[in-house]
Amino acid sequence: MSWRSLLAGTEIPLVRDGVPSFLGVPVARTPGDLRGADVALIGIPAGAQASPGRRPDQWSDYGRAPADARRFSLRYGGYLPELDLDVFEHAKLVDYGDAAIVPDDVARSLGDIDRKVRDALDAGCRVITLGGCVPHANYGVVTALARATAGPVGVLSLDAHGDCVDSVWGRRGTRELGAGTWQARMWEDCPNIDPTRHAEIGMRGPRNVREMVEHYRQRRAHVFPMAEVRRRGMPAVIAEALPHVFTGSARTWFSLDMDVLDIGVLPGWGDEPIGISGWDLIHAVHAAGQAGIDVFSFQFVAPESPWAAALVSYAAVYLLAGWILGGHVRPDRG
Repeated sequence: MSWRSLLAGTEIPLVRDGVPSFLGVPVARTPGDLRGADVALIGIPAGAQASPGRRPDQWSDYGRAPADARRFSLRYGGYLPELDLDVFEHAKLVDYGDAAIVPDDVARSLGDIDRKVRDALDAGCRVITLGGCVPHANYGVVTALARATAGPVGVLSLDAHGDCVDSVWGRRGTRELGAGTWQARMWEDCPNIDPTRHAEIGMRGPRNVREMVEHYRQRRAHVFPMAEVRRRGMPAVIAEALPHVFTGSARTWFSLDMDVLDIGVLPGWGDEPIGISGWDLIHAVHAAGQAGIDVFSFQFVAPESPWAAALVSYAAVYLLAGWILGGHVRPDRG
């Protein structure tokens, strides 16, 4: 049972055997089922290859994270007392299941992510994706958004690292697609993803290199390192960043790498010290929703982590609240 199903006396829809829908919302199994929804959630159950300084298998089980987050989400509903708002009275969220991730076939996997994201956008939905690792949960989503969009795409990225270098393995010119490089490939492959409409928030620490900052500067992106967030506060930083992302953009994307959070926020998983707090994250997400972000992507959500799943659930509900309060759901809803 879920919190919502207990209150309403209803059963929880299943995405598949043993996996409930996120927050117990209705399941959309076909593109036709998306009609009338305001927001579609799509799981991206992708693990990842090794990265420098880590165990070879560290990310391999992250494909389980969308199912785990769905199970943990059942403890939550949609009411926010500080806003006196139940998001499900004003917006219809549906769970559109998972993209098909084919082991050892990145192209086929990216193709199904593209299909699922486009289905949702074609139905008039805003989109939340729940992953999963690089390149599927970030590059795969934003390139699908860009191909479905006629005008410029703005990007808001919260990440401890600048993923904009040509190669993290020293093999220049190879068009490497992975951790540390996917933003470079994003700009190369999708000319309408405009670097001048890119805001990068939360970079910090010695897993970055000077080349990353130089790449952002060369492309006239807007960089707000973690030290600036700490000095000025997230409300001031996000208020400055959002106009850079939205002004003149046809559509916008919020990229959330969970490593932007401080190491203490996610016990047993936190990746980098001196990061943002849970409050910082929720404020940024809610503000982006009010501004009208089109697609929101969770990345590197840890499997079997009630702490990560709690943040995902909170962020999704506060994002929905932002969309509602910003007037970005359909006017006939509620």
